[in-house]
Amino acid sequence: MFGISPLVRPPLLSASSRDEASLWDTSALRVRGIISALGVPGCLLMFAMLLFRPNLFGQVLAPVGLVLAVAAAGIELRRRRAKPVSGPPLRLLYLVPILLALADVWRMARYFVTAPELIRTAVQNLAITGGTLIAVIVVCRNVRIRLALGRAFVLIIFLLSASYVVTVLMWAIAGIGSGAYGVFRVPGGLGPQTVYFPVTITSSSHSLFGADLPRFCGLGREPGWIGMYCAAAYFMSGLVGMRGKLLKAVLFAGVVGSISTSGFVVFVAVLVYEVFFRARPDATASRSLQRRAVGVAALGVAIWAAIYAPFLGLAEKGARDVSSVYDRTAQTETGLQALYENPFWGLGLETRGVGINLVSEIANGLISPVLMALALLLPALVQGRARQGHAVIFVLFLTLLTAQPPWASTWVYVLAVISYACRDLTRVQVDQVNAGPMWHPPVPRTSDRGGRE
Repeated sequence: MFGISPLVRPPLLSASSRDEASLWDTSALRVRGIISALGVPGCLLMFAMLLFRPNLFGQVLAPVGLVLAVAAAGIELRRRRAKPVSGPPLRLLYLVPILLALADVWRMARYFVTAPELIRTAVQNLAITGGTLIAVIVVCRNVRIRLALGRAFVLIIFLLSASYVVTVLMWAIAGIGSGAYGVFRVPGGLGPQTVYFPVTITSSSHSLFGADLPRFCGLGREPGWIGMYCAAAYFMSGLVGMRGKLLKAVLFAGVVGSISTSGFVVFVAVLVYEVFFRARPDATASRSLQRRAVGVAALGVAIWAAIYAPFLGLAEKGARDVSSVYDRTAQTETGLQALYENPFWGLGLETRGVGINLVSEIANGLISPVLMALALLLPALVQGRARQGHAVIFVLFLTLLTAQPPWASTWVYVLAVISYACRDLTRVQVDQVNAGPMWHPPVPRTSDRGGRE
């Protein structure tokens, strides 16, 4: 079902790498194989996913998620005493929690002056997000678990999206609202969530081309998050050996089913980058030029689609959902106003509720949003050469830049760490790299076929 591609194995693998080579067998990509590779630490982290912001139970149960993440790291560290890991340390990934911690420290300093009652909230986020990210990096040192985490995330989002497709078909055949079998309230102020067969969670429906469709929420607190997750899973699937056309088609259906304009626009923009503009070390200069020339035309089509696509385009969004567009526009304008009037400190007490995206976060001082953006992007900049895994990072960054709150969105940064880890961020020797699609022969930084790629 996932269309496993033939895999190339590196020569002369060390004994430790041969222990991990079985990860790339077809059986390892089945559900049982993924669960087996996750082990107890990985399973704890995947269960904790539901408990972190911005997911279903994150508003209330994030501290429980932190406990599970720390337990996962503790179990993995104990296991290493008996069986040392073969993978390299992912030291560069510690940039993510360090930069986010600095953003929280800045926020606490600002709250100390403007709103002392909010310091506790900032401290809690520092502990939850920072502690969780460190725990995930510790667990990801184990190459087997790191790849299993990426596969498990893709698989979960695929299954939720497939459930949504089944629900839509049931509505089309048996009538609107068919298959509902429960309603539950999520703690933390989220409204009632209806569950449709098999496991589709939605809070509303929308008319599309004369037919009512459920709006896909999945595990996110609102549809925009599941749109981002579907796009991230689409681009992460190639990193972890899950390359099937059916898989990607269902994930794209999830993007559309979220009826999220930001999710659709970000997906289209990153898809154009991934297909036409991402540097490829094995490409000649002429081949790269041709591909990017076609990419310019594709970019024009993408811009048109982002604005005028039926129901999902920006123009349609403005007419359909005036309040959502107004809120985002007003908060973004507040951030731009702060950038003009007082970029260092922000605008003061009246902006304490502002922060719907990275631009609006400038209202709380420029330092915080810059640090949060660097937490996502700096490892990629340090890494240097553009790789496939950066598409996932761009999905996360563009979503936070334009449409979703970046602060306290713990699982977004966890997903960034997993994506970086699946690309073997640190430079390692051939005999330390696992077999599979991540591996490729060393390529020189410069080439007479096209210069630096």
